Amino acid sequence: MDNNDEENKDIKSESEIEELADMVASDDSLSEEERKEARKKAREMMLVDAGIGKHVIQKSVETVMHESMLPYSEHVILDRALPRVEDGLKPVQRRILYTMLELGITPDKPYRKSARIVGDCLGKYHPHGDTSVYDAMVRLAQPFNMSECLVDGHGNFGSVDGDGAAAMRYTEARMAPLALEMLRDLEKDTVEWDFNFDDSLKEPTTLPSRFPNILVNGASGIAVGLATNIPPHNLSEVISGVCAYIDKPTMTLDEMMKYIKAPDFPTGGLIIDSDEIKKAYETGKGKILIRAKVHIEKGEYDKKNIVITELPYQVNKARLLTKILELRDEKKDKLAGIAEICDESDRKGMRAVIKVKKDFDPVPIVEYLYKSTDLQTTFGINMVAIADGRPQQMGLLDIIAYYVDYQRNIIYRRTKFDLDAAKERAHILEGLVIACKNIDEVVKIIKTSENTSIAKTRLRDRFQLSDRQAQAILDMRLARLTSLEVLKLTEELEELKKLIIRLTAIVNSKKLQLDIVKEEMQEIKKKYKQERRTNLASESETFSETSEKDVRTQENIVISISRAKTIKSMTQKHCASANTEFSEKTTDNDIYTVLRGTMSDKTLLAFTNFGNAFKIDAMSVPDGKWRDKGVLFSTFESKASVGEVPVAIVEMPEDQSGELLFYSKNGMIKKTDFSEYNLQKNGFQATKFKDDDELIKVEVNRENTTILFVTEGGMVLNAVKDDIPLQGRVSGGVKGISLASGDAISFVGQVRKDDSIVIVTDRSFAKKVKVSEIEESQRYRKGVMIMPLKGDVGKKIIFSGIVKKDKQIYDIIFKSLDGVSSAYSTEAFMTDTRTGKGKSMVKNKKGEEIVEAFKYNNQIEF
Repeated sequence: MDNNDEENKDIKSESEIEELADMVASDDSLSEEERKEARKKAREMMLVDAGIGKHVIQKSVETVMHESMLPYSEHVILDRALPRVEDGLKPVQRRILYTMLELGITPDKPYRKSARIVGDCLGKYHPHGDTSVYDAMVRLAQPFNMSECLVDGHGNFGSVDGDGAAAMRYTEARMAPLALEMLRDLEKDTVEWDFNFDDSLKEPTTLPSRFPNILVNGASGIAVGLATNIPPHNLSEVISGVCAYIDKPTMTLDEMMKYIKAPDFPTGGLIIDSDEIKKAYETGKGKILIRAKVHIEKGEYDKKNIVITELPYQVNKARLLTKILELRDEKKDKLAGIAEICDESDRKGMRAVIKVKKDFDPVPIVEYLYKSTDLQTTFGINMVAIADGRPQQMGLLDIIAYYVDYQRNIIYRRTKFDLDAAKERAHILEGLVIACKNIDEVVKIIKTSENTSIAKTRLRDRFQLSDRQAQAILDMRLARLTSLEVLKLTEELEELKKLIIRLTAIVNSKKLQLDIVKEEMQEIKKKYKQERRTNLASESETFSETSEKDVRTQENIVISISRAKTIKSMTQKHCASANTEFSEKTTDNDIYTVLRGTMSDKTLLAFTNFGNAFKIDAMSVPDGKWRDKGVLFSTFESKASVGEVPVAIVEMPEDQSGELLFYSKNGMIKKTDFSEYNLQKNGFQATKFKDDDELIKVEVNRENTTILFVTEGGMVLNAVKDDIPLQGRVSGGVKGISLASGDAISFVGQVRKDDSIVIVTDRSFAKKVKVSEIEESQRYRKGVMIMPLKGDVGKKIIFSGIVKKDKQIYDIIFKSLDGVSSAYSTEAFMTDTRTGKGKSMVKNKKGEEIVEAFKYNNQIEF
């Protein structure tokens, strides 16, 4: 027997240990509890002696929970699932944007493979699965999930039908323009930094986030014992609300909700207006009801269609339509009227059509679908975010208060950074100026010194310089000693001193810091302004019926198109009695490009900038008043593309007689017989033009008129109509004016000799010129000068229009660089010669730059 066997001969097996433990527990002198305890202790001692279980750690559940579960929970809550209140981002989202910044994938650079971005983010900052990073990046690029996308995706990034994104080896991405505002000033020590997972690099703990991203894009996430669900909001509204809070920090929630009325979801839809919205904003928790945007339109053979154009947030369209189809088979008593379901969505927008059988009422079907499908959903608001290092549930005002304080600190730190840099540069410049003033002595000291170190010491002692100043003098090039360079140094130093004074004032004033926050957010609002997509509505206003027009009486109405691309119908009686004067409260919704008087039973043709024509029943246009918003034309006419807006509305003559004149942006003109547009289709192509061209005006051809072209470059052409051929509907027309390179059409239209043309330049110079002063000529000529664009007169014409002989007076709105709008009546414009420069209309500000001028149209056309 060897030594090992000798050592282990007393070691017993587990079965033997169990038998010995039973023997210990068989002592009859012990109670039942004592025998159990004695057996347990004897067993443990023998197991340890035998070397069995010596690596087993025995701990209570309470201890394990405290030592393991709580740190895990804290990690998930703080470093994974919940956003920071300052920038509204989770760590993975923040790391993706910072990685893209480091890679230089800015909006002005080409797209880069998504796999490269994900790989860099994983390797440097986010040591988790690649799927988690890629999925987060995909979400940042999806316009149906993000109110304002922070990543610009190129390729298949999924769809509202629930389709997933393509693999990251196929897709490409770069930062969206608004993402730059999230990262702006990051290099100026504006935020705290921390080490990455292996302490090899540093990453920002928050981003500067120069707009309130936590409200604009919202957030959703599930942690351990906590969850968040912050809805997205409209960028313009949120910035307006934050600026109002800066001006009045004591404002109430009711006052704030005048600016931020409700969430604004990227997929549109309708929010049912209720007290729940205020409750959610007050407590940070609540529920709101969202409905799809639905309207009922005429189908084939007098049937009706239910058309869905917008869905509630995060509703899967394909799954919804499948559910409706299943319900139709299950609930035949309720949905027997559904004949067919078609998904007609394309890249122009969403359009799902539920075709209803003849003699069935679509209204009960819509109401049942609201109750039984995701056409109506509940969004649970739960505004939880990391603030002060811990998760907190916050109301709207709490979030804004945290954000404003964070932004003030950003401005303070940025200004402090700039101030230190300016002081450092000024310090160096002061040394260089001293050297330049004593250049001969400086050169002598340097020449007679044995080495650089001695030269530096002698310079410091002689001119009382710092070490940095002396080194800067030694590094100075000889070219800097010219008189011009010395003057530049002096001027730069003077500018720096002024800058230091201004920066010091900002550092020492919280008010100035907040003013800068407000000013810079207003710039973002102006640059990225977006109209609200989700409107508030009562339950009775959530869908419109075209059947209502059948019971409306025939009346005189006015169809209007606004600068905000909205359409509505008003009674002529209301237009006559409404206060139509321009004021500070006037918005693009009540500035009209078209006011067409007609009868409610007429059929109209709306010609759009894309060259299409839409047949409209006047009764079907939604009613409104002068100051009401109306509805977007692309919403009213579902076949219209986003951005498509009518440039003219023409009443269809009963006998189809007459001709139409079409004018394009590039100076093309076309004459077509009215009968060409008597088609059965509701929407069709009206004219043809090149890709870089668009339709700007359509008129009914009138006798005894010429066609007047005015260009932005100051030229005018009074063309006769003799040689304009009559062409077909889809022809492209002929050339009307020969435009110089870079020039564009400011006005085109039919005029009579006794009319006058109004001209306004970008320097507020204006005049009226009689058309009779402009000699008639053939089309496709360059024309003659109408305004001498030189000196203080301006660089281009920004408005031109016609004033008729019968004193058709109207206002022209001037909009200056600072956003101020002023109205000027055409009656106040001086009548001048064709070559005269007119006069400046802005008092005491001769030559003030005007960024825009447009007609304030309150005159009905018939």
